[in-house]
Amino acid sequence: MSFELEELLLVSVAYLLALFLCAWATEKGLIPRKITQHPAVYVLSLGVYASSWAYFGSLGFASEHGYVFLAFYLGVSGAFLLSPVLLHPILRITRTYQLSSLADLFAFRFRSPLAGTLATVLMLTATMPLLSLQIQAVSDSIHLISEEYSPERLAIVFCVMVALFAALFGTRHLSTRDRQRGLVMAMAVESVVKLVVMVTLGLVILFEVFNGLDGVEAWLAVHQDKLIEMQTPLQDGPWRSMLLMFFASAIVMPHMFHMTFAENRSQRSLHIASWALPLFLLVLSLPTLLILWAGIKLNSPVAADYFPLFIGQALDMPWLTIVAYIGGLAAASGLTIVTILALSSMIMNHIVLPYYPPHLQIEVNIYRWLIWFKQFIIVALIMSSYGFYRMLEAEKALYNLGVIAYVGALQLLPGALCVLYWPKANHKGFITGLIGGTTLWFFTMMLPQMVDFSLFSSTMDEVSTYLYQQWHLLGMTSLTVNAVLIYLVSNFTCMSPEERSAASACQVESNSRNDQKVPEAKSAHDFHEMLSKPLGGRVAHKEVSRALSDLNMREDENRPHALRRLRERIEKNLSGLMGPSVAHDIVDTFLPWDENKGYVARDIHFMESRLEAYHSRLSGLAGELDDLRRYHRDILNNLPMALCSVDAAGEIMLWNQAMSHMTAIPASEVLGSPLNRIPEPWNDILSNFARIDSQHLPKHGVEINGQLRYFNLHKANLEALVYGPNGNKVMLLEDHTENQMLEDQLFHSERLASIGQLAAGVAHEIGNPVTAIDCLAQELKALSEEGDTREVAGQVLEQTQRISRIVQMLMNYSHNGKNRSQTSTHEPVDLFTSVQESISLLQLGRKSSNISFLNLCDPEHRVTGNPQKLQQVFINLLNNAVDASDENSTITIRTSASAHTVKIEVEDQGHGIPANIQERLFEPFFTTKETGKGTGLGLALTWNIIEEHFGTIRVISPTDKNLDKGTLFEISLPRHEPQSIRQQHGYMTYRPHDSWEQEGETV
Repeated sequence: MSFELEELLLVSVAYLLALFLCAWATEKGLIPRKITQHPAVYVLSLGVYASSWAYFGSLGFASEHGYVFLAFYLGVSGAFLLSPVLLHPILRITRTYQLSSLADLFAFRFRSPLAGTLATVLMLTATMPLLSLQIQAVSDSIHLISEEYSPERLAIVFCVMVALFAALFGTRHLSTRDRQRGLVMAMAVESVVKLVVMVTLGLVILFEVFNGLDGVEAWLAVHQDKLIEMQTPLQDGPWRSMLLMFFASAIVMPHMFHMTFAENRSQRSLHIASWALPLFLLVLSLPTLLILWAGIKLNSPVAADYFPLFIGQALDMPWLTIVAYIGGLAAASGLTIVTILALSSMIMNHIVLPYYPPHLQIEVNIYRWLIWFKQFIIVALIMSSYGFYRMLEAEKALYNLGVIAYVGALQLLPGALCVLYWPKANHKGFITGLIGGTTLWFFTMMLPQMVDFSLFSSTMDEVSTYLYQQWHLLGMTSLTVNAVLIYLVSNFTCMSPEERSAASACQVESNSRNDQKVPEAKSAHDFHEMLSKPLGGRVAHKEVSRALSDLNMREDENRPHALRRLRERIEKNLSGLMGPSVAHDIVDTFLPWDENKGYVARDIHFMESRLEAYHSRLSGLAGELDDLRRYHRDILNNLPMALCSVDAAGEIMLWNQAMSHMTAIPASEVLGSPLNRIPEPWNDILSNFARIDSQHLPKHGVEINGQLRYFNLHKANLEALVYGPNGNKVMLLEDHTENQMLEDQLFHSERLASIGQLAAGVAHEIGNPVTAIDCLAQELKALSEEGDTREVAGQVLEQTQRISRIVQMLMNYSHNGKNRSQTSTHEPVDLFTSVQESISLLQLGRKSSNISFLNLCDPEHRVTGNPQKLQQVFINLLNNAVDASDENSTITIRTSASAHTVKIEVEDQGHGIPANIQERLFEPFFTTKETGKGTGLGLALTWNIIEEHFGTIRVISPTDKNLDKGTLFEISLPRHEPQSIRQQHGYMTYRPHDSWEQEGETV
């Protein structure tokens, strides 16, 4: 039964339209992300590997070479099973540097645009037979089941539909940083379709053709020759060559590289694919032998390649024929779409863009220009594939074209392995080897398929046929020539510094440390200005902003270390957009390094941030070393002493928490910045100290916010290799301000004590002449009979007595008194008298002459305590009240008593005490007075004395809420009572033996 052409075209359009809608729904977010981002989708998208060669060509190969066809499945499965040492390193490189193709990888590794261009040309040449295979498979399928029109004309329809899909969905995202989720989802759906079709064909054949497994065994028992043909000794066939060829296809074929690496950025997904893809291919390969044996049993008149299409016709099952056709269409369209997209990116990056004139100021929308040009390349590639298909002989078997394509791509395998495992390989060796191996492949395999030598000579035709029959030997020979040339040329030529750096970055294991440089640009704004010339203002601004966002940096970033990372990030982003060669050329030309700085130390804090990100992945000795690093880093960061370190160029490498707290400058704002760019006065302190030879700078005074502060500075030189050359320093800052103030106050206190002792001595010496004057005045008064003389003598006596009282009070005030710990005597203190003596002493000073003191203490109120210490309390409180009062103010002292306590209140009419400092009034050395006018010890001493007397003290300020003025100090002390009363009430008495005793018993 044959189908009308319109029916087949309708089926083809409906299938591709369904594929288109699936991709569109994914891009629009109509399909949940948990589905589109599931690892299974990525694994199924890798099923693009199963092209028409797997669907049709493997049948033809199996009919001629038996089980050797399994190499198609086993080879790529082996590559994915070895993904930890083969695929994961490539994924790391492509993800880090945003490379979208193998040509990008070669251009980046060998730092040679020519390397990328040659790889692109080879890939383009090698994949033309593969693309032609897909076109031939679809056109022949339509021709076989419709028997209308020529296959060449039918192929045009397929090319147009594929071109539309690729142009619409292959150019939606230009940069490799953005995955084309619609394309990935569409390829996953196609893989499901291929799997369902193959399983359906296998089941139908098993039960309809062979009537179950028993039927298969019975048929094979009759046709033992078929099994013998299938079991041809593997060593006599191209088994090894095919295994290597398909093993390499996981890397070197553009469609596999694109789906494996460019459309995937997840190590986890690749890890799952390492076992899931071989499982998928195993299931896909199972029906192959059943289809082959069914075609033989049914005496199919068509070639073995197209047995799937014949089965439905032989069984009179039209639906099975349509299902088989859809499977072939899915296999061909998937590979064609992805290959065309991958080749278009390679051509754009390595053939078109290298001629882009970056030195011209062209204000164009590069993104739109790239989309249009890429769409043009896609259409041109489809047309070229069709032209190549028309050039080949129609009778060429499908597997012949596949072998030619895979052997050609195999020439890229030595270079790919050098990228990962041989750092000495250079671009000269790679280019020489690639040219040598490709030339041999082209003239022995590719050219004979393109040219019909029978038109020239029968001998040449025989040679051509013989060469193809020995394709596995020719393939290995060309590969050997390639590898040997790479080895010889690389060993006898030198590498450039850039190439050596790129080689180190690509190695699976690398311990090298490369010197770092700093760009000439001084800020992120300079990057925008410099890139505006090659990219245009809008594109330059967008790319710089994108790089800043990727690195979580501010728009005003100006730290050298950060600018270095920003430059590298811009190059990576441009590499994903325009290819590594063009990106490197633009960045190297318009964002040059500062040649005046020969060396800049490594970005230590960035290294640490990366180690923190990978901390959970480290194990064994690496994990233990990282734990040790974290332990030492935490010690430095939490050190209570402020610490910072600078490298040889003066850039800050470490800024711990204590330093951030002391300077009020967060570490994130200064790490990587030059020391001389931090705010004042820290710039002056640290920069000057870093320059001087002295390792210590004690008591360095600096005025900060109007306050003089003192610091002890220490530094040490570091010579660790990781920091680079000598000149690295670590500096410690110790805030000595409080200690310095303490020393100054103690010195002032000692001076006051000296003056007090001198005043006591002077008062004692004054007593002698005063006594003489007193005696003379008494004698004069006694002997004189004149009234005026006696009156004057009386006045002299009064003044001398006043002097004596003042001297006595000074002597009493300067006396140390007795310590409570040395006696248990409770001396009664007359509060009125003690307060009055304190007032008299204060009135000797000039500042108290305009202040009125009102002593309202009850003469009957007495407390138990040390008279000298309590007088010190009153003098301190009254002196503070005087300092806080205005002229002609009044200071009032009053007492009130309860059964067991006496309350003393000292109230002034001064300016009051702010609430925010009342809690600190009784702290030692806290004062609000000017320097030199207060020690900050008076109220602290007062607190201690009151506490020693088992009393309490509190402050109330302001006392006048309306005027917000006045302060009241309220003291509560134990009331003194006679011994008889204490015994009567059974009051407890403190004894020197640290026990409490009560009259008549011990408690």
